[in-house]
Amino acid sequence: MSPPDSPPYRDAGPLAFDVDATSSAGFARPVTLFGHPRRLYGNANLSIYVRQRCNAHCAFCVEELRPASRGVALARQRIALDDDVTWLGRLDRVLAEVGDHVRSVSVTGGEPSRDPSLPAILRRVGGLRHLRRTMTSNGSGLWLQREGRPVIEHVVHAGLDHLNLSRAHWDRDENARLMAMRGTVAEGGGLDDDAFAAAIERAHAGGISVRLSCVLLREGVGSWEAIERYLDFAAAVGVRHVIFRELMRHDPERALPGGVARYSDRERVAMRPLLARLDAEPAFRPKRQIVGYYYYVEVFETRWRGHPMSVTFEAADLGRIEARRRLEPDLVHELIFHPSGELCSTWQPWDGRLGPP
Repeated sequence: MSPPDSPPYRDAGPLAFDVDATSSAGFARPVTLFGHPRRLYGNANLSIYVRQRCNAHCAFCVEELRPASRGVALARQRIALDDDVTWLGRLDRVLAEVGDHVRSVSVTGGEPSRDPSLPAILRRVGGLRHLRRTMTSNGSGLWLQREGRPVIEHVVHAGLDHLNLSRAHWDRDENARLMAMRGTVAEGGGLDDDAFAAAIERAHAGGISVRLSCVLLREGVGSWEAIERYLDFAAAVGVRHVIFRELMRHDPERALPGGVARYSDRERVAMRPLLARLDAEPAFRPKRQIVGYYYYVEVFETRWRGHPMSVTFEAADLGRIEARRRLEPDLVHELIFHPSGELCSTWQPWDGRLGPP
């Protein structure tokens, strides 16, 4: 990492991505997937995109923005197999095929914590001890009962490395407003603060690192003072890893008009001024930069209210995905197993299909 006054890739962001020179892996390798030769990025991740729809209705929804950035509604992306046996069987085939080729596997959605199939998914992911294993969730279903015990116990039993919890605001009511989660947990609402903290404590006791993920919003956490309040909340619930995300950018000429794209453009808080503020804060020590094919990340270490804490800032540009594919059409950067039972190299199940046959 260069001195904080001259980070080498901050200005360029994902434009600086080069597999050999600037990527976190530093290489891509030839692999064979379902009988076809591919060129796979060295740090490729497999995302298991669960079939359960999200109970939140965030105006900034990333799941919705990904297809919207390509001019497509979320409903087309979320075509799902209803047959558990068939879908899990296809997942088994995918894990057997790609498990030795990827560095990590993540369970995402939708909302995994409310998916009735999650225990079965976690049993499969738990067996992949050679991979870094993560689940991303809004946490609302962690105390629901599945197969005779709370979901959080299934998460712990799977031995995940990380549990990423999406939380848009430190205040529960404001978080519920921003993420549009109302009512009781059974009705689709979020956890109260005690249940949220208890789930974090249980995950930590099980050896899982919990990370809070917060989108930067003009109407939410969008200033340095709000970031400080959020870090106070994280410290109070025992979390030592916090991620602040700039709303994803997109190509306005391709995106669906209105909706999540318009909200993102209106509410986006630029990350760079906040990074400049961190450069002037001696308590925040730059740890590393990560240049991805469509994202850019800076990680800092600090002591917050007496506790060691890792604070990450992340920005992404969905338009760079297509640009990178045009530049290197043979390179697969990530793998996504879809609700439809398709393994693809993109978040759209009709695009970049890899298998199973």
